Amino acid sequence: MGALWSSFLALNPTEAAALVAGGVSIFVGLITVLVSLAVAKRSTYITAVTTQRSKWIDSLRENIAELLGTCSAIHLRHSDLTSDGARTLRETADRLIALITMQLNPKNPIDKNMIGLIGLFPTRAEMGNDTYRELERAFVRHAQFLLKEEWEKVKSEAMGWLCRIVSWYKKCVRAHEYKEFCKRPESLANPIPRK
Repeated sequence: MGALWSSFLALNPTEAAALVAGGVSIFVGLITVLVSLAVAKRSTYITAVTTQRSKWIDSLRENIAELLGTCSAIHLRHSDLTSDGARTLRETADRLIALITMQLNPKNPIDKNMIGLIGLFPTRAEMGNDTYRELERAFVRHAQFLLKEEWEKVKSEAMGWLCRIVSWYKKCVRAHEYKEFCKRPESLANPIPRK
């Protein structure tokens, strides 16, 4: 085969060069198509995932805000808990608690702490003391950590691999900050008992 190619090259150098150039062009074209397909697939995946995660973040934020508003209304009416309006507020709070609990991941430490705190909302809101406001502040802070972490995931998914290294470092810093927050009494990570 080598001798045949050598004799073809000696007799027809222009055609041999064109044949090699054509083969290289086909190879480069094939590589280009494969790379384009991989990039398009990744882009479609990133768009779908980031869109869905962004919708989930917005929905969770709205549900938390609505729960806090509802429980604050219950707290302000703590002396009148038997009226129809108070029962409606309690039903709304219970529905939102179930909804938010379903939106959280019980295996994630932040979510787990939020799930542990959220069930305390109705009974604390019905009390006339400051335990509800303490719970509200702690829950909001946990939610802020969670929403920040989820937003950073959205940004990280859209980054290249080099930027992900920086993102990973920042994630470690945020995880350390959250652990330090959970050690403080105001985190209520170990919720105070119901009264």
